[in-house]
Amino acid sequence: MFMKELLEFLRNERLNKHLKQAYLAERLGVDESTISRWESGQITMDFLQIVNYATVLEINVYEMFAYLASNGQDLPIPIAEVHVEVYTKEAYNSLMQYLANSGMDITIKSTKLKRWK
Repeated sequence: MFMKELLEFLRNERLNKHLKQAYLAERLGVDESTISRWESGQITMDFLQIVNYATVLEINVYEMFAYLASNGQDLPIPIAEVHVEVYTKEAYNSLMQYLANSGMDITIKSTKLKRWK
């Protein structure tokens, strides 16, 4: 089911940008019939083909997959981005516990910078 939604999304984006299958085929180095068969689901696109297709359409691949994963609902636009450096495992755990219990709508991207002691 996800592939059908993805193909429909890509096709609609191409049409919204008034691009012909021939243009996309030329940019991707495939036959025009390949674009048609991809969009109709007659042949399956691999991940790299999907990324390249989206790139030609100037679609952010991360945002595209997030949009599709949210069943087509627009994702909220962040109003702030906060970077925090934490120096101990205990402080990190306390911060994560606070954020988990805060009820805030947040996204956490955590990077371990050095080996924890």
